Amino acid sequence: MIITQVSPTERELARRGYRDTVEIKIDGSTVLEFPDGEPEDNNMSRNFNDIYGIVNVLKQVHAAGVAGESLAVIFEEVGE
Repeated sequence: MIITQVSPTERELARRGYRDTVEIKIDGSTVLEFPDGEPEDNNMSRNFNDIYGIVNVLKQVHAAGVAGESLAVIFEEVGE
């Protein structure tokens, strides 16, 4: 299993007006995404809605470990 945390480079972050985002992928598929949007959207029912998927991701990672699958964690920065 490969878990990738994707976030913007410092240059990209500055270009976006320092609105950050974090995306978590498992084996190339996005499973969680947390954008830093408008203040009125930064709540659990909007931008942070993926927080409810964390337990499912933990179960998936645990099952992979029980099955003997190796785990790699990659931190990736992306530009525009």
